[in-house]
Amino acid sequence: MSEAVRIGWCSNVLKSATATALVAELESIYDVIPAETPLGLWLPQSMLGSDLRPLQRWLAHTDTPLLGLNAFPIDRFHDAVVKTAVYRPHWGDPARAAYTIQAAACLAGLLGPGGNAGLTTVPIGWRSDAINLTAACRNIRAVCDRLDAIARETGTTLHLAIEPEPGCIVDTTAALARLVTDHGLEDLAARGTLRACLDACHLAIMHESASDAVSSLAGAGILIGRLQLSSAPEARDAGHAAMLHLREPRWMHQTSILRDGHVTFFDDLPDADDAPRAGIWRTHLHVPIHLERIGSLHTTQQTIDELLAATASLDDRPAIEVETYAWSVLPDEARGNTLAEDIAEELAWARSLVEGRR
Repeated sequence: MSEAVRIGWCSNVLKSATATALVAELESIYDVIPAETPLGLWLPQSMLGSDLRPLQRWLAHTDTPLLGLNAFPIDRFHDAVVKTAVYRPHWGDPARAAYTIQAAACLAGLLGPGGNAGLTTVPIGWRSDAINLTAACRNIRAVCDRLDAIARETGTTLHLAIEPEPGCIVDTTAALARLVTDHGLEDLAARGTLRACLDACHLAIMHESASDAVSSLAGAGILIGRLQLSSAPEARDAGHAAMLHLREPRWMHQTSILRDGHVTFFDDLPDADDAPRAGIWRTHLHVPIHLERIGSLHTTQQTIDELLAATASLDDRPAIEVETYAWSVLPDEARGNTLAEDIAEELAWARSLVEGRR
């Protein structure tokens, strides 16, 4: 696999609470996917302070590259009910900064001297939460300063990548660009410490074109630290009942409806119960990226291709990560025999798409 491509998968689909348990789960996945497939780690806060030597030994023994660390959910990502708790603590809370610094120290230790990777993070917080943006940006600056200090102290280069998401303070790349320019964070972007993480599912739900997103970031001088290849279910003038059946209590399913040139946004899929069964519906549920259809539903798979096309000529190529974490709540027709086989299918499809663009 070419180093220039750097395509891997995200372990936030795994529920392990200890490093030993995580290694066992990783081994079961790597029995099926190609060896040395890059890994985007998710480590709950409860694991950060524990003995990570089993994980460090496994990474070294298998020569598995690290794409970076998903520092978006802090903990309890697989509880029975998560919903908006996944966005807390928000960046206005010093606890978010403390966790991110702890995660950064962990990532630097796993990478070792000369390593280079990023941490993805929450897009400030959920829109309806009372968030002091001045405090939030002050906390972001403190974390970025610490990442630069880690680079000086260890020789390991880290960056923080904000991930725009529907329903949040930063819901689009345009909103991220405004945050950086309106709150004096341009210097952090200029030195590459503060970057963006672009998620294809999120772009599709917000009806934000990939090319416009990349242009918006470039105009604000913001590098892209990571591309997350993800896909949303879509109902096109049919299948709306099937879409509503995807509701489940664990995660947020922000939903947009495009009808007659106007987009209506709902915080969660059940909120769309009374909406007319017409137009293009898209909901925030990461479905398998290799599927064009799930029963009567389409998917937004095309946005992945558009995102890869929009970033193909960038001088600073971002890491590419498949991020389907919702296998446990997907309908049977969207799943294969095992999680490892499902991840292998996604990776094979993603690699073929990326290689086709080289």
